[in-house]
Amino acid sequence: MTTLWRIDVRLGDAPVEAPLRSVVVEADTEVDALRQVLAQAERDRDDAEELLQDGQEEVFSRTEVRDGHVEHLGHTD
Repeated sequence: MTTLWRIDVRLGDAPVEAPLRSVVVEADTEVDALRQVLAQAERDRDDAEELLQDGQEEVFSRTEVRDGHVEHLGHTD
């Protein structure tokens, strides 16, 4: 039988009202609930890393254009 588990993740002595992550999951055991939360945290981390890389590329592109270092020129004939 599954149970609803609330998993709160905090760093150090963070107050109860300030978790980094607070998730309610349905699982058979505490371990299964923790695994679900860990899997989601890993997906979130991967998504954040991808956004960071995309965002950095955009900032570099704007900086290059502003400084006159255009990498790709569009040609119209």
